[in-house]
Amino acid sequence: MIKTTALSKSFQQLEVLKEIDVQVNSGEVVAILGPSGSGKSTLLRCFNGLEELTGGSMQVCGVLVDAKQSKKERTKRIRQIRLNTGMVFQQFNLYPHKTVLQNVIEALLIVKKWPKERAVEKGESLLARVGLLEKKDVYPSRLSGGQQQRVAIARALAMEPDLMLFDEPTSSLDPELVDEVLAVIKELAKDGMTMAVVTHEMQFAREVADRIIFMADGVIVEEGKPEAFFTNPETDRAKKFLKKK
Repeated sequence: MIKTTALSKSFQQLEVLKEIDVQVNSGEVVAILGPSGSGKSTLLRCFNGLEELTGGSMQVCGVLVDAKQSKKERTKRIRQIRLNTGMVFQQFNLYPHKTVLQNVIEALLIVKKWPKERAVEKGESLLARVGLLEKKDVYPSRLSGGQQQRVAIARALAMEPDLMLFDEPTSSLDPELVDEVLAVIKELAKDGMTMAVVTHEMQFAREVADRIIFMADGVIVEEGKPEAFFTNPETDRAKKFLKKK
């Protein structure tokens, strides 16, 4: 589902990602861990074109993007990737002037050009899936942070993506609201959704991920099965990181 080759990303003189080779297979849940500033979120944002590659290439949902391609060609290919990829951010990014249901069905109406009746039916089924159908006519400001994030997940699922990307989906939430969002992500994992999740929630990563990718200083330092990573990390960098958790 994702395969990168020597993927690099710099912001002016600062090299944030250094020739990353990584793979995420269909149906796999990969948790990306690491200290702040290690490049985790930048890597995730590269996958759906929110950050442009400085070097190397990536193949996402069967579409190849290479830093050597023309800007026009890369833009066209990123658009294809986004049609098959859902993304959930730290901040919920809901439209404040639209109801919960309107937020969820917006892309179906505008991008997929679905008739409203069909979009509403889909939107309601997704809200039921995340336990928020009764809030469909409410505006985001009336929801808790956990509820808003669950709406954001429903909105991302509306496009029926092959791949879901989560960028620290619980980091903006009060501790008591974290579990309700993680429960939704766990259900998606059970249903076989391919996911890459940047997270600080170690217990969640241990329970749900098929594989852990540990990053530091713009490189992948270690990767492996959760049990092995958490009980017997191979590198000093990972040991030091886990000691603080």
